[in-house]
Amino acid sequence: MRRAIAKRIAVSLLALWVTGSAMLQAEPALRSMRGEHFEVIGFDLRSVSYVNELSIFTLQIAERYLAREGMAYPTPILISLRPGKHADFEGDYRIRLAQRGAVQLDLRWEDSLTLERTCRAISEALIVQYAVYNHGIEAPQHLRAWPVTALGIEVYFGLRPAKFIQLLNRTRENEVPLLPIVVEALQSDAEDAPTSGYWLLQAMKSGSMERPVLRSLFQQAIAGIDIEEALTAAVQPNAPTAEPLPGQAWWAGQLDSLLSREYDVIEPMDVSRGWLAALARFNGPLTLESGEVELNLRSLWTHRAEPEVQQLVQARYDLLRLRMARINFAYFNPARSLGVLFEVILSDAPSHKYLHALVIYLSDWEDAKEMQQAIETIFD
Repeated sequence: MRRAIAKRIAVSLLALWVTGSAMLQAEPALRSMRGEHFEVIGFDLRSVSYVNELSIFTLQIAERYLAREGMAYPTPILISLRPGKHADFEGDYRIRLAQRGAVQLDLRWEDSLTLERTCRAISEALIVQYAVYNHGIEAPQHLRAWPVTALGIEVYFGLRPAKFIQLLNRTRENEVPLLPIVVEALQSDAEDAPTSGYWLLQAMKSGSMERPVLRSLFQQAIAGIDIEEALTAAVQPNAPTAEPLPGQAWWAGQLDSLLSREYDVIEPMDVSRGWLAALARFNGPLTLESGEVELNLRSLWTHRAEPEVQQLVQARYDLLRLRMARINFAYFNPARSLGVLFEVILSDAPSHKYLHALVIYLSDWEDAKEMQQAIETIFD
């Protein structure tokens, strides 16, 4: 059934891309990559691979706040990369509901589309699908703005951590809305919602709030619920004789703490290890002119001349360069050597340079894992 739906979607996209003349103009073949929650289609395999990796990363961040059983979508979210002449909508992106509540995300795939807006678009599509799947076809009309803003920015900072300091300084210079304004805003009225939604999520994470409570508040907002009352109840002091803490007083205090502290933007070891391992792993076969091949770091060299392989590796290399500033120091060496390995595959280097780069990466990877184990043993 999924293949039939995907086929109908591809056919409809081709129909949309017919020009004013009666004849279908010659276009490059559509390429696609599909995972458990997303399917990405477009004309350029490198772009498709890049957005596919970005959607996987977005899902990893979202799983901190969303229930996995609530994401058992019957069909994946379809992301179509549309060059300007094929984008029949205004703005950077468009989210639509298809048959049976399936979500489609159309991206205006031009140089003007920033990484930040792409992260936001994918995050919004994921949350809209979550709302529809768990609360019905009308749920997006009641979706609150702050979880969409929070997830989109958190995904973006996961790749561009230096941008956090810019947001921090900008927030310090401007007045942040009151708590009721932040939690009441609807996504339908706030496409360019202020960044206060991100700070609300950070305020809940930086306090003593338990993770299940935070996840519950996040999911309530997706269901269209104003969480101010539940949030206020969750942040009350435990001491029986303590004075009640108004929600706005908590919000002001948490903001003051968040905006006045010093920050370290380097991610934990486990996060760097998991992301780097996923980047070096190639799941599923790749269809080439010679047939389907299973790819891994060793077989990449055999098929390096194939345009599809070049584009796939280039997309991962681009993402690796984006995130290098955030990689934990324990995994910086294997991240750098993986980048060198990708560079060798993308170049006309001789085979001995490829073997040399592969050996260095594998050695750095094992050294980093041993270093992490030693550090954790010391702290334990």
